[in-house]
Order: sequence, then structure tokens, then C-alpha cells
Amino acid sequence: MKLQRFALWLFVVIATGWLMIVGRNLILPIVLAIVFWYLINTLAVTLGKISWGGWHLPRSVALPIAILAIGGLFWLLGSMISSNIAQVIKAAPAYQARLEAIIIDVSLKLGFENAPNLSELFRSFDLGRTLQELGGAAASVAGSIGIVIIYTLFLLAEQATFSAKIEAVFHDKPREAQARRLLDHIAEDIQIYIRIKTLLALITAAIGYAIMASVGVDFAGFWAVLIFFFYYIPTIGSLLAIVSPTLLTLVQFDSIQPFIIVAVCMGVVQISMANFIEPMIMGRSLNVSPFIIILSLMVFGTMWGVVGMFLCVPIMVIAMIVLANFPQTRPLAAIISADGKLLLPEHREAKRKA
Repeated sequence: MKLQRFALWLFVVIATGWLMIVGRNLILPIVLAIVFWYLINTLAVTLGKISWGGWHLPRSVALPIAILAIGGLFWLLGSMISSNIAQVIKAAPAYQARLEAIIIDVSLKLGFENAPNLSELFRSFDLGRTLQELGGAAASVAGSIGIVIIYTLFLLAEQATFSAKIEAVFHDKPREAQARRLLDHIAEDIQIYIRIKTLLALITAAIGYAIMASVGVDFAGFWAVLIFFFYYIPTIGSLLAIVSPTLLTLVQFDSIQPFIIVAVCMGVVQISMANFIEPMIMGRSLNVSPFIIILSLMVFGTMWGVVGMFLCVPIMVIAMIVLANFPQTRPLAAIISADGKLLLPEHREAKRKA
């Protein structure tokens, strides 16, 4: 029976992975719509907690403000990226020529006799064409934004009926109460993750912009936006946020001093945020294994590309919360967790009563 159960679970995992790859164009807009829905509700809940003399912003007012704020923010970011991409592509040949010159110069100083071969290698790599391909990929993602917005609006319209639907699905009160607790736990933990990540991403992007603008790096606003999004990608995002602007600084300036300033400052900011400030603020509320995070980063990145890298941590958090709420699947939740210590439903209730 154990072998049959293992074989069944293995089949379910393989079939789910296959469907996630084959049905990417169908599944991704739905997943993104759920993410936007969570973002809007998280902001609405945050606005509702703001108090002025004991008066709180009503939900009916907070939700439209959150919709306009999130929509306006993504429109602003999209406009900034699209306007800067064209300028970056235009300047790409000059940057590539400068990079080739630096590589040849360093190769000759190190005593390599085949420096021209390196130049030929970089001539086969067209930076402008690569950026155009990236721009085309971004445009294809933007093309699906329309359907994502439609899904998000329907989720917002139907969320008022979720409670009645749960009551209709579960006929006995204990199972209904368990389902409501599970959904509340998922919403609470994901909202904590989104709030902390977004706040720290904004701070990191603002500091990065100040560093690059003070040095005089081209397209500082554009790179600050990318740093904001890179912050949501675990481990690799921090490396990209350091390497991308420092490499541009290297090819932009003739002096090595701006490169050193940007590299050191961006490295200190990213390392401090990722390894000290974020764990201190977030604590152990998510408690997901670093190895599982890296593994999920590779898996979802392979299946869904860059979008999958952004979504891997929230998906793992949701999976751990769901698995921990059922005795049969708690061993899997313990594997996903960082230290094997799970915040079980009974622990949550005792903590809240205390």
C-alpha cells in the first residue's frame, strides 16, 4: 500500500509539472491575477489599519484606493521601463565597444596573446540585438496584461461571496471552521511577506538610485526599477542587482573609481538587506528552507521563466502552510521548512489567546 501511495503521489507530481509547462500560457495569467489580487487586498488591509483618532478607513473606500494605487504604480513602472529600454538599446553599441576595449586591454596586460580572439567572440554577441529580444519578451508579457486585469477584476468582484461559498461547500461546522482558519493563515502569511518584501524593495531601489545618480550612472531610474524587481528573486536577484549597474558603470566611465564606488556601495546595500535587515524584520514567520527556495527558484524559473522566479517563494510558503494544516502531510511541510518547526493551527490559536 505504501508503494502504491508513493507511486500515486509521484504520478501526481509529474503530471502537475507537465501541465504547468504545457499549460503555461493558460496558467500564468491566472497566477498573476491572484498575485495582483493579493497585492490589492494587502494594501487595502494596510490602509484599513491606519487610524486617525480612533477612526479607520472603511473597506469600501480602502479597496478602490488600493486598486487605483496598484494600477497606477504598475502603469508608471511600465511606462518608465518602455521609455528607457529604447534609450538603452540605442546606447548599447557604444557600451559594447567600450566593453570589448576593456577586455582587450586587460587581456594584453595579463599577457594573453590571443586578445583578438576575445574581440571576435564579443563581435558574435550583439548587445543591441539581445536587448531588443528582451524588449520583445517584455512586450509579449505586457500583451497578456489585459487578460490578467480581467481575471483580477472578476476575483475582486467575487471575493464578497467567498464566505458564502465556503459555507455552502462544507456542511458541518468543524470542517468549515478548519477551512476558514487555513485560508486566514495563508492570507496572513502572504500579506506579511508582500508587505515586508515590497517595503524593503522600495528602500533598496531608492538607495541604489541615490548611489547611481550621485556617481552619474546613465539610466539610474531604469536600473532602480530593475533593482526593485530583482529584490523579489531570492539569491540570484541580489547578484543581478549588484552586477548589472556595476558593469554599466565599468563600460561608461574611463576611470575605475566610479566602478569601485558603485560596486562596493551596491554590494553593501544588497548584502545588508538580504542577510541582516530582512531576516531581522521578517523573523521566522515564513521559515522556508534556503535549499528549497533555491530548488524552487530553478524549477519554477525553468517552467515559467522570470515570472516563476518571482513566484517561487510565495508558492513554497503557501504549500508549507497548507501541508502543515493536515496531519497526513505535515512531514512534507517539515521538509520544506527551515528548521522542522511548524506553526500548527493549535499553536496559532494558543498564541493569539495569550
